[in-house]
Amino acid sequence: MQMPVAASFTAVAAPELFGASVLVADLHGDGQEKLLLGKEGGVFVLDEGGLQQFIEVPGRVTAVAVGDVTGDFRHDLAVGTDRGGALYLYTERAGTWERHGHAQYLWDTIIQLGIHDFNGDGWGDVVALTDKGEAYVYLSREGNLFPLWKSPAGELVVGCAVLDVDRNGYPDLIFTLRTGYVAVLTWGEEEFVPLWENYPWGAVESLAVVSDASSPEWLVVTSQKMLYAWRWQNGEVINSRKFEAQSLGERLVYIPKHGLLSLSSVTGISLFELQSSEVVEKWRVPGLFGDDAFFYAGDFYFRDPSGTYLRLVEGAESWRVFVHDQEVTGYVDVLRRDGQLYVNLLNLAPILGFTARLEGGWKVSAGPMEVTLWPERTVLDWQGFLIPLGSPLVEEGGLPFLPMEVLPLLGWTVQIDALRQLVVFVENWGWWI
Repeated sequence: MQMPVAASFTAVAAPELFGASVLVADLHGDGQEKLLLGKEGGVFVLDEGGLQQFIEVPGRVTAVAVGDVTGDFRHDLAVGTDRGGALYLYTERAGTWERHGHAQYLWDTIIQLGIHDFNGDGWGDVVALTDKGEAYVYLSREGNLFPLWKSPAGELVVGCAVLDVDRNGYPDLIFTLRTGYVAVLTWGEEEFVPLWENYPWGAVESLAVVSDASSPEWLVVTSQKMLYAWRWQNGEVINSRKFEAQSLGERLVYIPKHGLLSLSSVTGISLFELQSSEVVEKWRVPGLFGDDAFFYAGDFYFRDPSGTYLRLVEGAESWRVFVHDQEVTGYVDVLRRDGQLYVNLLNLAPILGFTARLEGGWKVSAGPMEVTLWPERTVLDWQGFLIPLGSPLVEEGGLPFLPMEVLPLLGWTVQIDALRQLVVFVENWGWWI
């Protein structure tokens, strides 16, 4: 059995993305991908120059899409909000982004948008998905939007994706229903018509599109942990994969050139290689979970249930240190040895109100409490009693590094988040031995 590689990733918070709807896009058609952020009051771009707002929008922006809606061969923006589910179009004129046409109201918060020219008339059409699981397609005529299609009433749409399924040069719409239904719609005579449909076994949990393969595929994973995949071959849709995939999580995101990113509340975040009859786990970061993810500038990002975005940084060994909610990272050195964390005693003592001196060992005093520790000895002395330690005091470059387990004896609780590489010291009032 092939075991996954334990990835040495650290989840580093990206505070500028907090609560945002994030889109990786080439906004100006110059080949430069940027992060577009939908936030309260507008749309922002995040690049080397920092966070800059370039569109003001009433309400909180919950989805953004880039594409040519007005038929002028330049990128426009579709913007969705939580205020009545308003859908706005913006176009750029002389360097200024202006509202275009009339707003559409979906009456539920929009969580996903896409711009695709389904009928090939040069005007990009808009796909929208709401938080209530309803999907809509609006046809663009001369840059104005008109309702074209809505998902079946009473059904929960799990995912929408766009792919040129039948290889005719025009995009098709793939959508999945929670109840166990997958369909492809294609442009017919002035309307969408079914191209293909399927009923996989179990409730559909996730939809992903493998767009960078020689024969692009779309796949779903069901509540029975069955993976189904399909592609176009010889003028029809064929089933290209069907196998059990118990290791996959509730949310899947395909990252081109990397693989299938799985977000699981049980096993954490994993990257899988998609093979013909199985998925092979390449690495896993346990203890993390998210409801969305993307890849940008060589890094994986995911959004946790609180709306915080975190970046997975490989091989990072930089710990952030806090005393209660005050960060003291630059003032306290942290050392990892044999899987254990140690803190520089001489740095930490004045911050936490200790005194430390070298006198027949390192003596550490906190009020009436005093303990003595010795390098490489797994005991400490307290009032003549020897108390065993799991790890000894360590000297590095002549400086004493204290094992974290000693801090509770001095009245401080230590909270360690290894995945985010955070150490938090919290004073423990009313402590005693």
